[in-house]
Amino acid sequence: MMSENDPERIRNKQIFKHTLVQASAFLVVILCAILFFFVIFSYNTWTGKLAYVVSGLRSIIIGIVIAYLLGPIVDGTEKQLRRLVKNPKNEARANAAIRAVSAIFVVLFMVFVVVVMLYTILPQIFVSVLSLNQSFPHYVDEVTDLIQSNHRLQAFLDNALTNATEEISDWLNENVVKNIQSYMLMAASGVMSVVMTLMDVLIGLIISVYVLCSMKTFVGQGKKIIYATFNKRYAKIILDTLRKSNEIFGGFISGKLIDSLIVGLLCFAGMSAMHMPYVALVSVIVGVTNVIPFFGPYIGMIPSAILVMLVNFKKGVIVLIFIIILQQLDGNVIGPKILGKSTGLSAFWVVFSVMFFGKIWGIFGMLIGVPVFGVIYYILETIVNYRLLKRGLPNTTEEYKNLDYFAEDGTRITTDGKKSQRELRKEENKELRRQWMEENQEGFERWLQNMKKKEEGEENETGR
Repeated sequence: MMSENDPERIRNKQIFKHTLVQASAFLVVILCAILFFFVIFSYNTWTGKLAYVVSGLRSIIIGIVIAYLLGPIVDGTEKQLRRLVKNPKNEARANAAIRAVSAIFVVLFMVFVVVVMLYTILPQIFVSVLSLNQSFPHYVDEVTDLIQSNHRLQAFLDNALTNATEEISDWLNENVVKNIQSYMLMAASGVMSVVMTLMDVLIGLIISVYVLCSMKTFVGQGKKIIYATFNKRYAKIILDTLRKSNEIFGGFISGKLIDSLIVGLLCFAGMSAMHMPYVALVSVIVGVTNVIPFFGPYIGMIPSAILVMLVNFKKGVIVLIFIIILQQLDGNVIGPKILGKSTGLSAFWVVFSVMFFGKIWGIFGMLIGVPVFGVIYYILETIVNYRLLKRGLPNTTEEYKNLDYFAEDGTRITTDGKKSQRELRKEENKELRRQWMEENQEGFERWLQNMKKKEEGEENETGR
């Protein structure tokens, strides 16, 4: 009969435990795959329900987003106000009052800045659009003259125009005329949607003040729930992940907004100095589209150049070159200074995240896809590095570029079948230490004997 400490019994237990862990991991992978395909194939269903819920909480979501973006500014303002209030009688009440004043001041200041910008920019945009509208007949005449000078092109376009006119006429009769009432309702619904959005923004601003005043309380309650749900080790991991996620999201979004504002202002200043047409309109297009990572500059550059080319082809080319130079300046100097390496992603993963999340969530996905993927990338990288260190393997990517395999003793073998310089140096140092010990072993033993005799002599003198 086997005892509890029998080696074979222990080995069987270890095999059973290892098999159980593998089976559990396999089951989890299968369940995750099923869940993934369920989410993909029922995408329209659950996104529709999610959109319904989000529409009901739109004001609260807007308030939370505003509070999240203004949080660092409110914290800085609060610190400055604390220096002015010294030795308050009731510290807790004074802190709450300072926080409330800071939140209200920052929100009102943000509203003031936005109103001033709109008051400054909108009239110029209106003038640019009006000028474009007035010049449009002239552009049409120029295009008409160009077509009439080329008979083949004129014949082709006449034929295409006839077919297009028939198609448009049929479409108007079949769709527009029959559904004009529904289109009128859609237009009215669009106007109501704009009004409701403005109301949501107004309510969101009020909610943002409450969120900013209670932000530390909400954070404390969240930590309390995490420690109540998980043990201390996992709670720390979750909090570290949340801090890193906040760093990625906050750094990227706020940095991108500031970066786009600077690009828009530089575009406005440069085009004004060169006396270009549609300065305000082009600057707004360039600044707004710059918010979208990687593709944004090109999205804004093309329509901006075309607008100016309609007025003057040479000026359009100059504007195109100017925007390209401005985007290079932003990509190599301004952007890295402001954003740094907030997401930790390479250029490939930035393009991947913009395209992937843009396909799923549209423009919104293109805006937040990079920080979302940055968080996913950070979590996966942390897990991989932890597993490698736990197995005693290096966690830097450089160590694996020319790797063929790791030997059983952990030695790194490169693709040419040789050990790396690092491994060779380690073995060389190990061999030198061994030789030194052999050469000095006799002297070392003699030194130990002398030290022992000295200690015995001191003990004898102390005994006397």
